[in-house]
Amino acid sequence: MTTWIICPNLWGARLFYYGSPEQIDKKISFIHEFPRPKIQTKLEDFPSDEDMAEMTPPPEDPLLERLVAHKYMQYLAKELEQASTKNIFDSLIICAEPRLLSIFMEHLGPSARKRVSATIDQDLYEVNESDLAQYVEDALHLDQAA
Repeated sequence: MTTWIICPNLWGARLFYYGSPEQIDKKISFIHEFPRPKIQTKLEDFPSDEDMAEMTPPPEDPLLERLVAHKYMQYLAKELEQASTKNIFDSLIICAEPRLLSIFMEHLGPSARKRVSATIDQDLYEVNESDLAQYVEDALHLDQAA
């Protein structure tokens, strides 16, 4: 069973896999980096309420942030839907900060949506393969595999 793990934020997305037939040692491996959205923003992610309280003028129009998020998540969702309809992966774990995760789930197509086995509401875009394992171990049942 092949599980894909996608870690998007507004600056890009990283795709990992776990458990493909070719993978003998059963560890998480990097597959692909999705390009950044064409519309660049000044903030990497949606600011938290605490961050917003500290900012006097917002460095970016919140509407632009939301537009970028919707367009980029729509693009990623389309890519995953195409791969899902071709049965390239069996299950999907999505790791994104809560607001972006919500937008991503909005755009996910029916085939890919059926394969979502877990969501993790953290931005794990910069996490490497070995560190990612600790965040997804429950979803992957890594403790039982050892």
